[in-house]
Parts: sequence; C-alpha cells; structure tokens
Amino acid sequence: MQHLVSEPERRRFLGRIVREVSRSELLAVEHAGREARRLGADAPPTKALGAIAEHAAAMQPRFTAIVAGYDVPCARGGLGAALASLRDLVVDRIIQGERAYRIAVLDLRHGLDLVKLLREATRNDQLLGVIRWCDDWLGARRTLVSRAERELAWFADAPAHADAAARNDGEPAPLAPHVDEPSSHDRR
Repeated sequence: MQHLVSEPERRRFLGRIVREVSRSELLAVEHAGREARRLGADAPPTKALGAIAEHAAAMQPRFTAIVAGYDVPCARGGLGAALASLRDLVVDRIIQGERAYRIAVLDLRHGLDLVKLLREATRNDQLLGVIRWCDDWLGARRTLVSRAERELAWFADAPAHADAAARNDGEPAPLAPHVDEPSSHDRR
C-alpha cells in the first residue's frame, strides 16, 4: 500500500509518538512514588502502581536502545513536557488521594493507547524490533493496568483511610472541597 504522507512526515510522527511513550513511562514511575507518599507504601493501590513502575523501569533501556537503532529520537523537551510537569507539580498536590489515583490510571490507559499506536505506525514501516517491544510491553502492561483499575475499589472500601492519608503525608491539605460541587456545565 502506498503511503499517503512523505517519509519526513512519517518520521516526525513516529518521533512524536516515541517521545510520548517515553514521557508516559516516566509518568508511570513518578505516579508510583507520589501515591506511595500520599497513601502509604502498604496500600493496595500503591502496590499496583509500584508493579507498573518496576515494569516501566525494566522496559525503558530496551526501548531506548531499539528506537536509537532505527534513528528515531527518544527524548526532546518541549511545551507538552513542560505543561505535564506543571500539572504534576501543582494540580496533583491539591487533589485528594482517590482523584490522584484515577488520574494515574487514566495516564496508564493513555500509555496503553500510545503503545498500540506506536505498534501500528512501526508495523507500516516494518520496524520489527519496535513491534516486538510493543508486543512484549502490551502483554505485561495490560495485566498490570487491569490490576491497578481493580484497586480503585479500595477507595470505596476505605474512603476515610484514603482521605486521611492524603492529608497526613506532610503536604498541604487539599484546597478543593471534599464534595464535588456541580459546575455551571452540569446545570441544564
């Protein structure tokens, strides 16, 4: 099948996806540490994120080596990375444990989507090393993310414990109210 875009455009697209996957893996590691401080190291959600962080740390060197072998840049700073860091520094500090965990799970789901996209993009160009990495990564990560999703039930089972952990970890108390207030968009 004939490519509808030029080779330089495809390489830029591939480079962007590779950078997003790298950033997603870094976030997976950061979320684990942040939630361990917020909820405690023994909380089941923290353990689920810890397993994902271990997987990310184990897979990252192989990913970096493989994409470098195909001359695809793996990291580059930019506005997207700066905004994500700002979100991590500001927003995540003022939200409660349960919401922070849901954000972490959403980031993990986004990572799954990115690796699926990377796999398809590299399949078109027959970058077999990247395809194999994606297959290995997806095989393990889907299971780990499913476990993290199941741990959302911990917050329903122990909401007082989760909220207390969020307030007693040495960080300032959350600025947001404990109960969601309807916004103007919710009223019809």
